[in-house]
Amino acid sequence: MKRLIAAILAAVFLCGCRAAPKRFSSQFFDVFDTVTELTVYCESQDEFYRILRICHDELIRLNEIFDIYGDSGESAAAALNSGALSDCPAELYELVESGIEWYDLSGGKLNIAMGSVLSLWHDCREKGVLPDSGELSARAGHCDIKNIVLDGETVALGDPEMSLDFGAIAKGYAAEKAAELIEETFSGSFALNVGGNVVTRGGKPSGKWEIGIEDPNGGILTTVKVAGECVVTSGDYQRYFEYDGKRYHHIIDPETLYPAENWRSVTVIAGDSSVADPLSTALFLLDESDGRELLKKFGAEALWVAPDGGVIRTEGFSEYEK
Repeated sequence: MKRLIAAILAAVFLCGCRAAPKRFSSQFFDVFDTVTELTVYCESQDEFYRILRICHDELIRLNEIFDIYGDSGESAAAALNSGALSDCPAELYELVESGIEWYDLSGGKLNIAMGSVLSLWHDCREKGVLPDSGELSARAGHCDIKNIVLDGETVALGDPEMSLDFGAIAKGYAAEKAAELIEETFSGSFALNVGGNVVTRGGKPSGKWEIGIEDPNGGILTTVKVAGECVVTSGDYQRYFEYDGKRYHHIIDPETLYPAENWRSVTVIAGDSSVADPLSTALFLLDESDGRELLKKFGAEALWVAPDGGVIRTEGFSEYEK
């Protein structure tokens, strides 16, 4: 009888205890022209593959809507720029609305209507040459965000020479959407990194996620610990070219039409990736004072790296480094 009772108790104990979640991770390279990594703590490889498919399929779908440089064929965003958009996806409409809001929030510094200028810089970066200043000025005449026409269902451009560029906001938006879709069927913890746009849900079994913040000069500058927050960095050290010994990166100041020179990098911690992504770019284009005012609107924290290597951080950012 004692043996029977012991066996029953053991069976109850084993049935009532779930195995500790295991760590699974995978990278893919076919969305948003960047490296994407998903790390999940779950019970089995089969469950991880299911979550990975959900994430990858959603990012592929959104990339096919937002891609303006042709890697995904004729996207809705590319059709909008060419004047051939007939059916506007809800996600594109929402992203354009967000872009207009960020134009106002940033005092015009973050402008999705600068596509004509940014595409010239993109082409020159590919060739390793500087754009013609006259052509830059001419294209800058077609960047008035007021020429974006929204009617509640679709988007149109009032200036046929205008084009939109979503590089400052699309990855953060897509990462947040993918994370939300994962959460519909999975309640565990995961981290999604879409080219430096890191979204975390929950923490690791051993504690918080540790995210290394890259030093623009190489190596890791600092590490932040998060569990549910998003971490995004904008910097001058990944997409750039050098000409006559000077570095020309991809974040263009709408006032000078040349790469912004306020900062080497800006890292933002916020609760939503669709906020953290544009916020990091806006802060890269703003001075510290205006950047701090913008951070307050979202309860976000930031770390700035100056051209001379100096580091500035909000008090709240420091708390994530402990």
